[in-house]
Amino acid sequence: MIKNGDSFVEKWHSVYFFIPLFESPAKIPPLDIFCDALSKKFGKITPLAENPKMPSEPSDLTGFLLEDHPAYYQKEDQWVPTQLILYGPDEFDQDLWNEQITAQFWNIPDKAEFLSRCNYSIMASNMLAANLPITEGFQIIADYADLILDLFPDCIGIYWPHSQRLVTREAFQNSQWSSKELHFLDGGVNVRFFNIAQTGEMLFDTLGLTPIGLPDLQCHCKDLEPNHVVGFLYNLAAYLYRSGDIIEDGNTVEGIDGEKWLCQREDALATPVRMVLDINAGKYAGGNR
Repeated sequence: MIKNGDSFVEKWHSVYFFIPLFESPAKIPPLDIFCDALSKKFGKITPLAENPKMPSEPSDLTGFLLEDHPAYYQKEDQWVPTQLILYGPDEFDQDLWNEQITAQFWNIPDKAEFLSRCNYSIMASNMLAANLPITEGFQIIADYADLILDLFPDCIGIYWPHSQRLVTREAFQNSQWSSKELHFLDGGVNVRFFNIAQTGEMLFDTLGLTPIGLPDLQCHCKDLEPNHVVGFLYNLAAYLYRSGDIIEDGNTVEGIDGEKWLCQREDALATPVRMVLDINAGKYAGGNR
């Protein structure tokens, strides 16, 4: 298990992970049921191992080629099937979470009680998917997470290390988005909220876009309803997810108040260290702008 949440995110692994969580040790489904579910969801699959078996120990893994979802590698001039990997059950080490991470679990009902139940885990990932279009590659991840929840009925939630977002089982299964295309954002993107002491100002940012090749967002502001800013940043994140990194320095977006808010790339004000697309909230901007 990877130990430090910040160091994990800052490395921006090309292999994308998510971590299903359990109160009791995970009950691994039989191989034939797992393979049947994969093929129904993703089409033709081929096990990576000659004699595949489901993982039963933390050091075990099983993997499958997604023959209907190849990625093109220009250097080799060939199409290579992407892969899905499942790692064996383990105890969940809550040292993965520091205080800054858990402070942002604001959407978890009865947070302390829920966290006390996060005792065990498995891990799931993709491989060789970096060359897929963003929406295709991460739709696969979202579909894989749905499949895991179906096959592991005792799973209570999923932790997404790249976005530092914890999502309950019910929240992920009941997407906040009207479009299935955006389902990945239910876990893969996190809007964080910080009160800036002794100023009356607030800082909002996203975490999770940088690892998938898009700029994270930031808004340093005052005198705005926090929930409105959260919704604004989620909607802007969805726009970038669908359209790509198309907002340039000096471009504007329509703000919450209907005015044009200026966009500019800047160093993030909150860790992890990264470049973000800062949204200047005009008359609501913080930081004496």
